[in-house]
Amino acid sequence: MADVAKKYAKALFDVSIDKDRLDLMYEELKVVNDATQQYQQELKAIDSNPSKPASERRKFVGIVFGEANYYLKNMLMILANNRHLALINSIFKEFTSFYNAHYNQDTAIVESVYQLTEEELDRIRNLIINKTKLSNVHIITKINPDLIGGFRVKVGTTVLDGSVKNDLEQIERKFRRVN
Repeated sequence: MADVAKKYAKALFDVSIDKDRLDLMYEELKVVNDATQQYQQELKAIDSNPSKPASERRKFVGIVFGEANYYLKNMLMILANNRHLALINSIFKEFTSFYNAHYNQDTAIVESVYQLTEEELDRIRNLIINKTKLSNVHIITKINPDLIGGFRVKVGTTVLDGSVKNDLEQIERKFRRVN
């Protein structure tokens, strides 16, 4: 289903670019995603219910998402027709990938033992930008006491590990090779 979600996301992204509404589309799709996040089981039930005709599913979309812009609402109607409403969260993730690539930006997860200061986060942000050549980085922080000290950064598939735990593991590997 990931390929299906990617196709919907790409179509929505392309129309957003064509109509010069990319940022608006991202913001509205984010609202829809956030609103439906906790209702995945219910959306799957709507999709899989054989007694619910497409007209009822479209009516549901019209009532729940009636304020969405024309293009987003149209995609949601198509999702309802094709019994793909449960793909909204996957479509948002794929759309976000296209959106981030368009703006040469990404989200980084920064793990540390304690809450980092704004100054420390700015230094980490600059480090990430220098290492990845991204134009902008949105940082999400997480506390991870297992790191002992330092920090670990995950950006997409890239991991920058400056943690004490990683240093100790490196030293342990070197000692094992010597023995």
